[in-house]
Amino acid sequence: MRRGVAIRRRMARGPTALTIGVVLVVASGSSASAQPDGPGSSGPVRSASSSTPRLVWVALEGAGELAKVDVIAREVVRRVTTGGGPHNLTVNGAGTVAATLYASDKVAMVRRGRLRKVRLGGRPHDVKAYSGGFVVANEDGHKVQFLGPAGGRKGRVLLPAPPHDLAVQKGAGKAWVSLDGDDRLAVVDLETRAVRYVATGHRPHDLLFAPDGRLFVTDWTGRLLVLSPTGVVKRVRKLGQEAHHLAFTPDGRRVWITDHDAHRVFVLATGTLKILKSIRFPGAPHHVAVTPDGRLAVVANHTGGTMVVYRASTMRRIAAIAVGGGPHGVWAVPPG
Repeated sequence: MRRGVAIRRRMARGPTALTIGVVLVVASGSSASAQPDGPGSSGPVRSASSSTPRLVWVALEGAGELAKVDVIAREVVRRVTTGGGPHNLTVNGAGTVAATLYASDKVAMVRRGRLRKVRLGGRPHDVKAYSGGFVVANEDGHKVQFLGPAGGRKGRVLLPAPPHDLAVQKGAGKAWVSLDGDDRLAVVDLETRAVRYVATGHRPHDLLFAPDGRLFVTDWTGRLLVLSPTGVVKRVRKLGQEAHHLAFTPDGRRVWITDHDAHRVFVLATGTLKILKSIRFPGAPHHVAVTPDGRLAVVANHTGGTMVVYRASTMRRIAAIAVGGGPHGVWAVPPG
């Protein structure tokens, strides 16, 4: 580990918390606090299984940190100082965190308690895990790059336009990639590295495969596109002004979608695309994650420095957790 890398853990023990410095340097900075935020939000989230942590990682662009948040306890339990404006992030099944450092040319990886930075050149924007490691959308490099599970560079694929966000199609071994200024999606074979293109006739932004195999794509104009697993546009739904990011409930029946410009979060039924609730958001919503048990939805408030927590079943805001400057990417920790 390089000198100056700082990792801080907080371990809850009863009513008190013990802070342990790990490896070289104990990170500095203000501790997180829970803020009641809306009706019915006094005290931590409680349920029959509230003793089980529900954890999410969040990229803090302004603070230059990655933070691991216990949504039940409403506190930051770990901080990793990365610098470089951490932007989007993901967590694989082994618990490795990978985050693009959008103000630099690197990706940060936290694996087995250690931080590693991998220089890629260009300007990495998005990253997702797949069976062979990680795939990175590098905007300035006009390329998709591949990393092994420990961060070793495994090659690249050049694209005709800057790649923005991407989604991995499980079972098919493909990464679908949105392209800045292009209506097409690039479909990259993760094994052969062959590329084909799918025209949408719109302006794709973020994208995510639903549990039933359909591809949901947010559009810079505030629309939602629904594509078949082969890339045929099946549905188009107008939402707000600038649809951003999305997350499905584990059963696939609902999708949560943020809209940055409209300051709203939309919850839709995935079968009919009916808007179940349009939630006014207290700031600038960016990425959203739903906990693996489906109980809670967590939205990054980029301008407020908080993670806003909703009870997924009622779509009601129950808390805001102060995490630090400029929260952007959010990813729920997989179970196990």
